[in-house]
Amino acid sequence: MDLGREKLLNLMNQMRSQVSPEPPAPECTDVSWTVPHYFDANATERITDLANALAEFMQRTLRVLCDDTFEVKFDTVTEHYAYLLAEQVERDNGDHYFLTLSMKGKGPVGFIGIPFETCTRLIAQMLRDPESEIGEEAQLSALEESILQDIIMMITDSLCEGFSAYGEVVLEKEGQIVHGQWSLPFRKFEDMCRISFQAGNEEMPLEISLYLLDAVIDSIAGVPMVQVTPEQRQKTPEQITKYLGDATAEATVWLSPSMMAFQDILTLEKGDFVLLDHKVTTPLDVQINGQECFKAWPAQSAGRGAIVLTEQSTNP
Repeated sequence: MDLGREKLLNLMNQMRSQVSPEPPAPECTDVSWTVPHYFDANATERITDLANALAEFMQRTLRVLCDDTFEVKFDTVTEHYAYLLAEQVERDNGDHYFLTLSMKGKGPVGFIGIPFETCTRLIAQMLRDPESEIGEEAQLSALEESILQDIIMMITDSLCEGFSAYGEVVLEKEGQIVHGQWSLPFRKFEDMCRISFQAGNEEMPLEISLYLLDAVIDSIAGVPMVQVTPEQRQKTPEQITKYLGDATAEATVWLSPSMMAFQDILTLEKGDFVLLDHKVTTPLDVQINGQECFKAWPAQSAGRGAIVLTEQSTNP
């Protein structure tokens, strides 16, 4: 078939006219369901005000303990599910030191977390010897841990004082500092927030984090109080499973792609054979929501096309 440029363009335009235009994509923000969405923008703004106030309390303490040039600034607020946070602590934060926080009548509600490098720098500053070798071989001596215990206790006291003054939330220290261990009794779908602070100076940056159950700061964040009984909380995973069971997913049986010259496509007619890059002795690929999950053979059932699943796909 001999096609000139003009005829080819006309043919391509005719082919395009047979395809329905795609509707405009809706404007939306990507949402990650791996984190809670407990606080809205207004609540986050209130928590930021709290964090700035806490930073001032902590700064006063660090300047007395270590260096009168220390500055403490609020960094970020992030939300986490307790079970994922516990996994992160056990996987990535094995060198951190933690001190549990509690509330009267509620037990443990959070903790202070400080990386090992920050701990060594705080100890050196408290000893007024910034160049000293603290934490050799990534381990603190008994004396160094004792000094660190005093430092973290005083930092925690400053945060508790800030909470009491700013939001009338009474937090208490619980136990001793622990190294690299998740020290809380919960590790399920409890909503938690992390308030991160940057401390120190340009030569010696430090990181200190405060982790709390979201419900602890409901009143400060302006979140309406919702009473959830232990029975209701226990049923939540079952309800989620039930809703997921009613959800729909798109299943696609993928035969095979094939590369063809454009000239061959133009000459296709009814009854022609198209050779695919798929052997008849190889099962088909089955995709669920775009993810390859199974292998299957084509079949027929009740007068309709069907597939027979043979095995689970080994592709990731």
